[in-house]
This record gives sequence, C-alpha cells and structure tokens, in this order.
Amino acid sequence: MKVIIPLICIILLASCGNNSSNNDLGLNSFIKPMYSYQESSLNCNLADNETLNSIERFIPQFVDSFSDSAKTEEELFFLFPVSQDGKDTQAFKILFKHQDQTSLDSLILNLTKLSFDKIADCENSRNQSSSLRLNTNPINGSPVIAEILECKYLDGFNYATMKLILEQFTDALIKNNFPVDIFYSENNDSSDSFQWTNIFLSIDSRRAFVESWQQLEISKEIQSLLLEQSICESSNTFRQYKVL
Repeated sequence: MKVIIPLICIILLASCGNNSSNNDLGLNSFIKPMYSYQESSLNCNLADNETLNSIERFIPQFVDSFSDSAKTEEELFFLFPVSQDGKDTQAFKILFKHQDQTSLDSLILNLTKLSFDKIADCENSRNQSSSLRLNTNPINGSPVIAEILECKYLDGFNYATMKLILEQFTDALIKNNFPVDIFYSENNDSSDSFQWTNIFLSIDSRRAFVESWQQLEISKEIQSLLLEQSICESSNTFRQYKVL
C-alpha cells in the first residue's frame, strides 16, 4: 500500500508534499463510502419455552402491522444460524435496511405493540451501521445464505486506503461472473471497524465460489493486500429470510 496511497494523493490533491497545509486534512477526508442505506440489526434469543415455530407464527402478524408504515425501498430480514449439527438454535438476528431513524422507531414500536418481548429477548442489542453494496449483481432470492465477518482496520488504515483493493476485488467478481452479493458496512459509532457480508444462493453455491475464487491468481494478491490493512474474526453463516 506504500505505492497506492501516494498515487491517490496525486490524483485527488495534485500534491502530497510534506509541507502542504492540505496534509492536515488527510486522505480520509476526501474518500468516503457512498452509502446506499442505513442498516440496523437486533441480536435476539428465544424466550424460555419458545421455539422457532413461535417466530414463524409471529412474522405474518408483524408484516401486516408494519407494512403500512414501511417505505417502499426498505427491507426486513430474519437470520437464523446455519447449524452444523442440525439442532435448532435459540439465537437469531433481525436485520432492517432503512433510510432514517423514523423508520427504525416504527419498527421497534410495532415489535413492542405485538409483545415480541414475550417470544424473544433483544434488549440492549441494537447495532446501527451505514452500508453499501460492493457489486452490481444482486441476489434477491429468499432464503439465501449470509456469511458475515466482523473486521477491524489496522492502525493507519481505513476505507480510504482500502477502496482501491475493494475495486480490484469487485472487478474480478464481475469479470468472472461470480454469483455472490457483497455488502460493506461501517458501525455508526466506530469507523475503525467494519462488517463484510457475502450473500449466496445456497451452501453449495458458497462452496463452489470459494473453490473457484481460490484458483484465481488475483485472489492471492487481494488477500495479501487485505491482510495488510485489516483483520477479521471467523465468519458466521446464517440462513436469511426476507419478510418485507
């Protein structure tokens, strides 16, 4: 990245001289994500004596109640962990893609009105972030497989220094016509961490993508560049259902 960063400076600032007063502005002041929407998630656990069937019965009631106030472009998902042993899980996520705080308040109000707290506990687990889609090949089916990675930038790095790598990556995806949808999200309270989400049609589709991607020479280069700038925890995989 020692070559990439000065190159960006030349293009945007025309000069990167150490004596320039523009240095105080920093690269991060000029290159920021063009976010598509706000994203809020609730991490929930089923209440005692409740099952996933309780969620299944609740969803149609909630959609009927909330759809009148929801905006056309907003989307709501329920995510359930993909279990390796086939056992039902007590944990799940609610993911809401929206435009403003008013929409989020309406979501919470409707959950409260329908006594969702008797089915699941989501208290003090709300996460809010700004998100953008990295590729132009959306996967709109339901259910899909969502693979989520929680990542953190290393010291001195951020979206501005990562942007060219992301563009390299998405160009490779488009060139090879890979069936994957990718989202980048930054927590609204912390710009030094981000969430990376891969969307696949199925578990088999994810497996095929990984095998094909690893065979490309550019995959090793991009992986090396990403590791120079960030570190990610092991991914969590969910079956994602779109309900609105």
